[in-house]
Amino acid sequence: MNDISDSGELFTIRNQFYTGQHSKVVAYDLDLFSPEAQLKVLEFQVRSIVARDDDASLLIEQGKSSFPDQEEVFSVLQAWNDLATFGTDELTYFDDIAEATFETQAVLTALYLVKYHKDVDLAIALLTRFTARASENAFELEPYLLLVQLYLFKENFAEANKVYLKFQKLPFGARDDIVYHVLESWINSVKGQSDNISNAYYFYDELLSSDLDDDVQSKFRVLSVLFVMTLQLKHIPEAQEILDQVAALDYKGAGTADMLANRITYEYLTNDGANVVALLRELAAADADHQFLADFKEKNERFDAIVEKYQVI
Repeated sequence: MNDISDSGELFTIRNQFYTGQHSKVVAYDLDLFSPEAQLKVLEFQVRSIVARDDDASLLIEQGKSSFPDQEEVFSVLQAWNDLATFGTDELTYFDDIAEATFETQAVLTALYLVKYHKDVDLAIALLTRFTARASENAFELEPYLLLVQLYLFKENFAEANKVYLKFQKLPFGARDDIVYHVLESWINSVKGQSDNISNAYYFYDELLSSDLDDDVQSKFRVLSVLFVMTLQLKHIPEAQEILDQVAALDYKGAGTADMLANRITYEYLTNDGANVVALLRELAAADADHQFLADFKEKNERFDAIVEKYQVI
Protein backbone atom coordinates (compact mmCIF):
# COMPACT_ATOMS: atom_id res chain seq x y z
CA MET A 1 0.00 0.00 0.00
CA ASN A 2 3.04 2.26 0.00
CA ASP A 3 5.00 2.03 -3.21
CA ILE A 4 8.21 4.01 -3.57
CA SER A 5 7.26 4.54 -7.21
CA ASP A 6 4.66 7.07 -6.06
CA SER A 7 7.18 8.97 -3.92
CA GLY A 8 7.47 11.73 -6.54
CA GLU A 9 3.86 12.73 -6.10
CA LEU A 10 3.82 12.04 -2.37
CA PHE A 11 7.34 13.29 -1.66
CA THR A 12 6.38 16.54 0.06
CA ILE A 13 3.46 15.23 2.10
CA ARG A 14 5.50 12.20 3.24
CA ASN A 15 8.28 14.52 4.38
CA GLN A 16 5.80 16.68 6.26
CA PHE A 17 4.00 13.76 7.89
CA TYR A 18 7.12 11.96 9.09
CA THR A 19 8.64 15.18 10.45
CA GLY A 20 5.50 16.03 12.41
CA GLN A 21 4.22 18.89 10.26
CA HIS A 22 0.64 17.75 10.72
CA SER A 23 -1.10 21.07 10.10
CA LYS A 24 0.40 21.20 6.62
CA VAL A 25 -0.63 17.60 5.92
CA VAL A 26 -4.24 18.30 6.91
CA ALA A 27 -4.40 21.44 4.76
CA TYR A 28 -3.96 19.63 1.42
CA ASP A 29 -6.83 19.46 -1.04
CA LEU A 30 -7.27 15.81 -1.99
CA ASP A 31 -8.01 16.78 -5.59
CA LEU A 32 -4.39 17.87 -6.00
CA PHE A 33 -3.39 14.20 -6.04
CA SER A 34 -4.00 11.43 -8.52
CA PRO A 35 -6.68 8.84 -7.66
CA GLU A 36 -3.91 6.30 -7.01
CA ALA A 37 -2.31 8.55 -4.38
CA GLN A 38 -5.42 9.84 -2.66
CA LEU A 39 -5.86 6.89 -0.32
CA LYS A 40 -2.38 7.35 1.16
CA VAL A 41 -2.99 11.09 1.47
CA LEU A 42 -6.20 10.37 3.38
CA GLU A 43 -4.30 8.05 5.73
CA PHE A 44 -1.75 10.77 6.44
CA GLN A 45 -4.48 13.33 6.98
CA VAL A 46 -6.52 11.17 9.37
CA ARG A 47 -3.45 10.32 11.42
CA SER A 48 -2.36 13.96 11.43
CA ILE A 49 -5.76 15.07 12.73
CA VAL A 50 -5.53 12.48 15.49
CA ALA A 51 -1.97 13.58 16.28
CA ARG A 52 -3.31 17.11 16.79
CA ASP A 53 -5.81 15.73 19.33
CA ASP A 54 -8.76 16.37 17.02
CA ASP A 55 -11.57 14.09 15.85
CA ALA A 56 -11.10 12.68 12.33
CA SER A 57 -14.51 10.96 12.12
CA LEU A 58 -15.84 13.19 9.33
CA LEU A 59 -12.80 12.63 7.11
CA ILE A 60 -12.95 8.87 7.77
CA GLU A 61 -16.59 8.76 6.67
CA GLN A 62 -15.71 10.69 3.53
CA GLY A 63 -12.91 8.23 2.86
CA LYS A 64 -15.21 5.24 3.25
CA SER A 65 -17.54 6.75 0.63
CA SER A 66 -14.70 7.52 -1.77
CA PHE A 67 -12.93 4.16 -1.32
CA PRO A 68 -15.62 1.55 -0.57
CA ASP A 69 -13.21 -1.29 -1.38
CA GLN A 70 -10.69 -0.20 1.30
CA GLU A 71 -12.64 -1.30 4.34
CA GLU A 72 -9.55 -2.66 6.12
CA VAL A 73 -7.74 0.67 5.91
CA PHE A 74 -10.62 2.69 7.29
CA SER A 75 -11.36 0.13 10.00
CA VAL A 76 -7.90 0.61 11.50
CA LEU A 77 -8.08 4.39 11.09
CA GLN A 78 -11.53 4.47 12.73
CA ALA A 79 -10.32 2.37 15.65
CA TRP A 80 -7.27 4.62 16.13
CA ASN A 81 -9.41 7.75 15.98
CA ASP A 82 -11.92 6.33 18.47
CA LEU A 83 -9.17 5.48 20.94
CA ALA A 84 -7.70 8.97 20.74
CA THR A 85 -11.01 10.81 20.73
CA PHE A 86 -13.18 8.75 23.08
CA GLY A 87 -10.58 6.73 25.01
CA THR A 88 -12.08 3.46 23.88
CA ASP A 89 -12.32 1.18 20.86
CA GLU A 90 -15.68 -0.55 21.27
CA LEU A 91 -14.87 -3.12 18.63
CA THR A 92 -11.55 -4.06 20.29
CA TYR A 93 -10.09 -3.91 16.79
CA PHE A 94 -6.44 -3.93 17.82
CA ASP A 95 -6.81 -6.75 20.33
CA ASP A 96 -7.95 -8.97 17.47
CA ILE A 97 -4.84 -8.32 15.33
CA ALA A 98 -2.46 -11.25 15.72
CA GLU A 99 -0.58 -10.60 12.47
CA ALA A 100 -0.55 -7.27 10.66
CA THR A 101 -1.13 -7.46 6.92
CA PHE A 102 -0.34 -3.89 5.82
CA GLU A 103 1.80 -0.97 6.95
CA THR A 104 -0.73 1.25 8.74
CA GLN A 105 -2.24 -1.71 10.55
CA ALA A 106 1.20 -2.84 11.74
CA VAL A 107 2.20 0.61 12.97
CA LEU A 108 -1.03 1.54 14.73
CA THR A 109 -1.42 -1.89 16.34
CA ALA A 110 2.13 -1.65 17.69
CA LEU A 111 1.46 1.86 19.00
CA TYR A 112 -1.74 0.58 20.62
CA LEU A 113 0.16 -2.22 22.37
CA VAL A 114 2.69 0.26 23.72
CA LYS A 115 0.31 3.06 24.68
CA TYR A 116 -2.63 1.11 26.06
CA HIS A 117 -1.06 -2.17 27.21
CA LYS A 118 2.46 -0.94 28.01
CA ASP A 119 3.73 -4.01 26.14
CA VAL A 120 6.78 -2.91 24.20
CA ASP A 121 7.99 -6.48 23.70
CA LEU A 122 4.75 -7.59 22.06
CA ALA A 123 4.83 -4.54 19.79
CA ILE A 124 8.41 -5.33 18.80
CA ALA A 125 7.47 -8.95 18.06
CA LEU A 126 4.57 -7.88 15.83
CA LEU A 127 6.71 -5.39 13.89
CA THR A 128 9.58 -7.86 13.60
CA ARG A 129 7.32 -10.46 12.01
CA PHE A 130 5.92 -7.84 9.65
CA THR A 131 9.33 -6.58 8.50
CA ALA A 132 10.58 -10.17 8.15
CA ARG A 133 8.23 -10.56 5.22
CA ALA A 134 10.43 -8.22 3.19
CA SER A 135 9.41 -9.66 -0.16
CA GLU A 136 5.78 -8.83 0.60
CA ASN A 137 6.36 -5.51 2.36
CA ALA A 138 9.53 -4.18 0.71
CA PHE A 139 8.20 -0.64 0.34
CA GLU A 140 6.24 -0.38 3.56
CA LEU A 141 8.84 1.50 5.57
CA GLU A 142 7.25 3.01 8.66
CA PRO A 143 7.37 -0.25 10.69
CA TYR A 144 11.18 -0.10 10.50
CA LEU A 145 11.10 3.42 11.94
CA LEU A 146 8.89 2.42 14.85
CA LEU A 147 10.88 -0.75 15.48
CA VAL A 148 14.09 1.27 15.85
CA GLN A 149 12.32 3.71 18.16
CA LEU A 150 11.09 0.90 20.41
CA TYR A 151 14.51 -0.75 20.60
CA LEU A 152 16.06 2.60 21.50
CA PHE A 153 13.38 3.05 24.16
CA LYS A 154 14.52 -0.27 25.65
CA GLU A 155 18.12 0.95 25.34
CA ASN A 156 18.90 -1.97 23.05
CA PHE A 157 21.11 -0.20 20.54
CA ALA A 158 22.46 -3.44 19.08
CA GLU A 159 19.00 -4.53 17.88
CA ALA A 160 18.14 -1.01 16.72
CA ASN A 161 21.29 -1.01 14.62
CA LYS A 162 20.38 -4.41 13.14
CA VAL A 163 17.07 -2.96 11.94
CA TYR A 164 18.94 0.01 10.48
CA LEU A 165 21.32 -2.29 8.62
CA LYS A 166 18.41 -4.39 7.36
CA PHE A 167 16.73 -1.24 6.06
CA GLN A 168 19.88 -0.45 4.07
CA LYS A 169 19.44 -3.73 2.21
CA LEU A 170 15.99 -2.75 0.93
CA PRO A 171 15.69 -1.60 -2.70
CA PHE A 172 17.82 1.47 -3.28
CA GLY A 173 14.86 3.84 -3.57
CA ALA A 174 13.96 3.19 0.07
CA ARG A 175 17.07 5.09 1.17
CA ASP A 176 15.83 8.20 -0.61
CA ASP A 177 12.69 8.19 1.52
CA ILE A 178 12.22 10.52 4.49
CA VAL A 179 11.63 7.49 6.74
CA TYR A 180 15.23 6.40 6.15
CA HIS A 181 16.60 9.87 6.89
CA VAL A 182 14.64 10.15 10.15
CA LEU A 183 15.69 6.63 11.16
CA GLU A 184 19.33 7.40 10.32
CA SER A 185 19.19 10.61 12.38
CA TRP A 186 18.03 8.61 15.42
CA ILE A 187 20.80 6.06 15.02
CA ASN A 188 23.39 8.82 14.63
CA SER A 189 22.10 10.64 17.69
CA VAL A 190 22.62 7.65 19.97
CA LYS A 191 25.99 6.52 18.63
CA GLY A 192 27.59 9.07 20.91
CA GLN A 193 30.36 10.40 18.69
CA SER A 194 30.06 14.14 18.15
CA ASP A 195 30.23 13.80 14.35
CA ASN A 196 27.25 11.46 14.31
CA ILE A 197 25.22 13.67 16.65
CA SER A 198 26.15 16.72 14.58
CA ASN A 199 24.91 15.03 11.41
CA ALA A 200 21.60 14.29 13.12
CA TYR A 201 21.48 17.86 14.47
CA TYR A 202 21.92 19.36 11.01
CA PHE A 203 19.02 17.26 9.72
CA TYR A 204 16.61 18.72 12.29
CA ASP A 205 18.12 22.19 12.10
CA GLU A 206 17.32 22.19 8.38
CA LEU A 207 13.75 21.22 9.23
CA LEU A 208 13.57 24.16 11.62
CA SER A 209 14.70 26.51 8.87
CA SER A 210 11.72 25.46 6.76
CA ASP A 211 8.43 27.30 7.07
CA LEU A 212 7.20 26.15 10.50
CA ASP A 213 6.11 29.50 11.92
CA ASP A 214 2.43 28.73 11.38
CA ASP A 215 2.70 25.21 12.81
CA VAL A 216 3.44 25.57 16.52
CA GLN A 217 3.21 21.84 17.26
CA SER A 218 5.73 20.91 14.56
CA LYS A 219 8.12 23.66 15.59
CA PHE A 220 7.91 22.49 19.20
CA ARG A 221 8.72 18.91 18.21
CA VAL A 222 11.74 19.91 16.14
CA LEU A 223 13.01 22.21 18.89
CA SER A 224 12.58 19.36 21.40
CA VAL A 225 14.80 17.08 19.33
CA LEU A 226 17.40 19.81 18.85
CA PHE A 227 17.38 20.49 22.59
CA VAL A 228 18.29 16.88 23.36
CA MET A 229 21.07 16.92 20.79
CA THR A 230 22.57 20.15 22.13
CA LEU A 231 22.70 18.49 25.55
CA GLN A 232 24.43 15.47 24.02
CA LEU A 233 26.95 17.78 22.37
CA LYS A 234 27.28 19.78 25.63
CA HIS A 235 26.46 22.97 23.73
CA ILE A 236 24.87 24.63 26.74
CA PRO A 237 24.43 28.18 25.36
CA GLU A 238 22.65 26.77 22.30
CA ALA A 239 20.47 24.64 24.57
CA GLN A 240 19.41 27.76 26.47
CA GLU A 241 18.59 29.50 23.19
CA ILE A 242 16.33 26.59 22.26
CA LEU A 243 14.62 26.73 25.66
CA ASP A 244 13.95 30.42 25.06
CA GLN A 245 12.37 29.61 21.69
CA VAL A 246 10.24 26.88 23.29
CA ALA A 247 9.07 29.27 25.99
CA ALA A 248 8.10 31.83 23.34
CA LEU A 249 5.87 29.25 21.64
CA ASP A 250 3.80 28.81 24.82
CA TYR A 251 2.88 25.35 23.57
CA LYS A 252 0.79 23.14 25.90
CA GLY A 253 0.09 20.08 23.73
CA ALA A 254 1.58 16.63 23.20
CA GLY A 255 5.28 16.29 23.95
CA THR A 256 5.46 18.83 26.78
CA ALA A 257 6.09 16.10 29.35
CA ASP A 258 9.14 14.85 27.44
CA MET A 259 10.45 18.40 27.24
CA LEU A 260 10.04 18.78 31.02
CA ALA A 261 12.00 15.55 31.54
CA ASN A 262 14.82 16.87 29.36
CA ARG A 263 14.75 20.21 31.18
CA ILE A 264 15.42 18.31 34.42
CA THR A 265 18.59 16.92 32.85
CA TYR A 266 19.51 20.44 31.76
CA GLU A 267 18.99 21.70 35.32
CA TYR A 268 21.43 19.14 36.68
CA LEU A 269 24.00 20.09 34.05
CA THR A 270 23.75 23.86 34.42
CA ASN A 271 22.21 24.78 37.75
CA ASP A 272 23.12 21.98 40.18
CA GLY A 273 19.52 20.81 40.05
CA ALA A 274 18.18 23.94 41.77
CA ASN A 275 14.81 23.82 40.00
CA VAL A 276 14.46 20.05 39.75
CA VAL A 277 11.82 19.66 42.46
CA ALA A 278 9.54 22.20 40.79
CA LEU A 279 10.07 20.58 37.38
CA LEU A 280 9.33 17.14 38.81
CA ARG A 281 6.02 18.47 40.12
CA GLU A 282 5.22 19.91 36.69
CA LEU A 283 6.10 16.61 35.05
CA ALA A 284 3.92 14.63 37.46
CA ALA A 285 1.03 16.97 36.74
CA ALA A 286 1.55 16.65 32.98
CA ASP A 287 2.06 12.86 32.92
CA ALA A 288 2.05 10.97 36.20
CA ASP A 289 3.10 7.76 34.40
CA HIS A 290 6.05 9.27 32.55
CA GLN A 291 9.02 6.89 32.34
CA PHE A 292 11.40 9.54 33.69
CA LEU A 293 9.45 9.67 36.96
CA ALA A 294 9.55 5.89 37.29
CA ASP A 295 13.30 5.83 36.64
CA PHE A 296 13.89 8.72 39.03
CA LYS A 297 11.93 6.99 41.79
CA GLU A 298 13.79 3.70 41.23
CA LYS A 299 17.19 5.41 41.42
CA ASN A 300 16.23 7.23 44.61
CA GLU A 301 15.03 3.99 46.19
CA ARG A 302 18.31 2.28 45.27
CA PHE A 303 20.28 5.14 46.76
CA ASP A 304 18.21 5.07 49.98
CA ALA A 305 18.74 1.30 50.24
CA ILE A 306 22.50 1.72 49.91
CA VAL A 307 22.55 4.50 52.51
CA GLU A 308 20.49 2.40 54.90
CA LYS A 309 22.71 -0.63 54.38
CA TYR A 310 25.93 1.22 55.19
CA GLN A 311 24.58 3.67 57.73
CA VAL A 312 26.62 3.74 60.92
CA ILE A 313 24.36 3.48 63.96
